[in-house]
Amino acid sequence: MGLKLGVRGGWAAALCCVAPAVFADTVYLEDGSRINGEIVSLSADSIMMDTAFADSLTISRNQIEGLASDDTLKVLLSSGRQTEARFAYDAQPHTQRIDIGDDAGNESLTLDDIAEIAPAVVDAQQDEDDYELPNADSLPPENGDYWSGSAEVALNGKSGNTDTSSLLTRVSALRNTGGTRLSLSASADREEEDNETTSEEYLGEARFEDDLTQRLFWFLQQELEKDEFEDIDLRSRTLIGPGYFLARRDRLTFKVRGGIGHQYEKYTDGGNNSELIFSAGWDYAQLVGEWLTLTHEFTAYPEVTNSPSENFILESALGVELPIANSDVWRLRAGLDHKYNNNPEPGVEDLDTTYNFGVLRNF
Repeated sequence: MGLKLGVRGGWAAALCCVAPAVFADTVYLEDGSRINGEIVSLSADSIMMDTAFADSLTISRNQIEGLASDDTLKVLLSSGRQTEARFAYDAQPHTQRIDIGDDAGNESLTLDDIAEIAPAVVDAQQDEDDYELPNADSLPPENGDYWSGSAEVALNGKSGNTDTSSLLTRVSALRNTGGTRLSLSASADREEEDNETTSEEYLGEARFEDDLTQRLFWFLQQELEKDEFEDIDLRSRTLIGPGYFLARRDRLTFKVRGGIGHQYEKYTDGGNNSELIFSAGWDYAQLVGEWLTLTHEFTAYPEVTNSPSENFILESALGVELPIANSDVWRLRAGLDHKYNNNPEPGVEDLDTTYNFGVLRNF
């Protein structure tokens, strides 16, 4: 009997010595215990490990205090980005360290930022970084280049308050640090025929977004508009509110937003109007294949203090982009915009439709 126990004790001692060498990953549990093994996968509900004593072992994720891995593991971040990460955990101060890719010391990431380890459907959700949407990543750009932008020249057609064709010029810029985004845009649409102005519209917009979590953010937005054929000498909107990413992946971003603010309108006849307004809408972008980009923006602006069901503006912008001859900077763009005002000034149409086709250069 004593020999039997001794053999068992010898095997246990051997496993204790061999297991760390073969199974180099460690899961630290909230009750203070730890399990050595090889991490097979991590999902929203559980972690699966191969161990020396129980073969495959599944542990509820809410019991996990920390993870440590000897090698880098394929992970899917909550933002939707696929990458590789190495985990380190110090049990005494309860400190989790996650190193992403070749970067060292990503202390800002926690286990909550890791959606999956060894995700089973990575290829269906992610692709190479060459095809990634600007808002997809919540981490800073690896090259430290925060700014990007574009300039566009397009043929513009309108129906509604004016039935004309004109030349549209538009410039935009984006400063994206991963956790914050500042977008700026300005456009001019003006045309004259026989020394008579047939189209005149100027738009400007600035929006700042700041991430509170991987999906939740807040925004501050300022819009300026001048449109002679809507009898608008100046329309100014200032908005602030929350937003949420319903999808934030390399090839698909879909965020909803809602805000409250102030709208001031000065009309060409000298009158003016000032109202408290609410905004609600979404921003959608998707990459199709390696060349086609689809975008859609929609916003509703009801007047809070003046019968919102009877006084509101709806704006929609649909866009399609594709590269010219596989160029990284030159692209063709087609757009269809709608603006509906259910209570316009007398003599002004309630719906404006704009369609355009042009060339843009990214920088």
